[in-house]
Amino acid sequence: MNWKKTVTSVVITTSLMTTSYAVFAEEPTETTTQAAAAASYTLTDSLSVEMKSVLNEHVLEGTRIGVVVRMKNSSGAITRVPEYELRVKTSDGTEYTLQPSASNPKAIQPRTNTELSYMAVIDRTDNVMLSEVNWTDVDYYVYPKTETLVVAVPISGQSWKGSDMAITDPQAVKKWGETFKITSIISPLEYTPIHIEKEMTDTGTVQVVQLLVTNPSEGRETLPDFTLDGKSETQVYAGKKIEQDEIVLEAKEQKYIHFAISTDNDTVLSSINLLTPEKFAQSASGAQPTLVNYNVGRLNILLPASSTGTVYPVYQMGSAMKFDSLSDLIHPNMQVSMVEFHMDTNEEEGSKNVTAKFRLSNNSDMPIAVPVFQTDLVSADGFTYSGNRQNITTKSVLPNSSLVVSYSYTLPTSEQGKGLALKMLDTQKAAPYKTTIAAYSVVLQPDEPENEFKVYPFGAKVTYWTISPIFNRLGNSLTYSYKARFDLELTRDEQVQVDPSFSKLQFELYDSVGRLIGTTTGKFIGAGRLVTGENNIIFESTTEQLERPLTIRVYELFTTQAGDSKRLLGVFKQ
Repeated sequence: MNWKKTVTSVVITTSLMTTSYAVFAEEPTETTTQAAAAASYTLTDSLSVEMKSVLNEHVLEGTRIGVVVRMKNSSGAITRVPEYELRVKTSDGTEYTLQPSASNPKAIQPRTNTELSYMAVIDRTDNVMLSEVNWTDVDYYVYPKTETLVVAVPISGQSWKGSDMAITDPQAVKKWGETFKITSIISPLEYTPIHIEKEMTDTGTVQVVQLLVTNPSEGRETLPDFTLDGKSETQVYAGKKIEQDEIVLEAKEQKYIHFAISTDNDTVLSSINLLTPEKFAQSASGAQPTLVNYNVGRLNILLPASSTGTVYPVYQMGSAMKFDSLSDLIHPNMQVSMVEFHMDTNEEEGSKNVTAKFRLSNNSDMPIAVPVFQTDLVSADGFTYSGNRQNITTKSVLPNSSLVVSYSYTLPTSEQGKGLALKMLDTQKAAPYKTTIAAYSVVLQPDEPENEFKVYPFGAKVTYWTISPIFNRLGNSLTYSYKARFDLELTRDEQVQVDPSFSKLQFELYDSVGRLIGTTTGKFIGAGRLVTGENNIIFESTTEQLERPLTIRVYELFTTQAGDSKRLLGVFKQ
């Protein structure tokens, strides 16, 4: 008996459908969508099918139509996939037969699911409206051939027409911060959009999106494949997942994943599309199948309002910072606090300089490696200024001890220093991009009292100072150099380690019209260091005439990868 001839014709109506996955507008101009569903349809006694993806997009050759279905074997035995034709019907009643992928399985293991892909490219450039997918049994062994409709699935409004298409189904539109699942994928994982930050890189502007992934199940789960695209009012920008290795979440575990979206410099994104990949292996006579890859939009995530004016918690100077609980950059026993935050004007370079000094305290009984974090300052009007980290050589912080590391920021002279925010950044987790692990509103410290300054963990008070010329005779010529005397009262926090490349003091000597005569440095540690009591500062440069009056400017000086950073500590006029 020919078993195909025993199949009973079945017609399924839309009343059998229940909503369970995101569906999109058939036309981008529509303002609403029809909610469709991944309802299950009986194909044979042991096989059922549900729609996963419907593609209907324009290509150079015409219109590409693709269908991906999920087929389930409910029996206890391996079941062969029936050799039915899969067809799509348009709204005008035209039918097109799709070709099965060369990689489609021929049989399905008992009580399992599998996916089957079908595709065809038709020579039509008009807007094709798909209305139905059906499985048809065609008997070519009789004449004339007979066709029997096995099952029909309505798909009006479910086609994905490419990246420019608008996702408008309310069930498929998510607010920023709203937790969601990707219902087209069999996975319990949940996703929450956390951050989006714009970075200026050597290759252009990149917007980095951070998603929190949660595994609520009792078993291990692997992150499925999907991507994000950024959408502005006029353009779509393709995104790429930054993490390349397979991501596995243990039961109840949470992890971050990141996507980089390259945009134009002035692009303002309004939303993010989440898309899942599909593939079709196109067979070729005597050759390896050609793989066709495409994405299907699933969700649209509305972006939050502009970060300008974002309210961050106010930082209290010297207090321990709280970091993202999922970040492993800062050891749990390492306490990070900011102990200095000053701004001064660099008149020579036409800019302002901000210096932030951080204390890293090891509260454990074992050495802890010095964490390498980055910092950014964000102005009240949304401009970001990256910090240049002090070069230090110390590898670890001793038990029950602290280490100090400084950061320097260059700001325009127009910056008033009000409403600044400090972001603590991880440069490794989503390398080469940065992720925020803490953010605070920070207030500049007031100027130190006259004749006092701090270079934490050191403090200095100038109790007396003077400057005198030194006469130098060489043959018949007479030149002058200068010696300054500073009587200091130095203090130090003894619990703080001092790195060999710790900040120095730079003394700069100027004449009455502001010309630089000479510079010299004083160290806090090592041979020739500054001490409590009298300190003699020699300026080796010479002048041909005796200069009066003189001014000494004292700066904190430390070295970063971008060069030396200077912070004005005091001005001493004769």
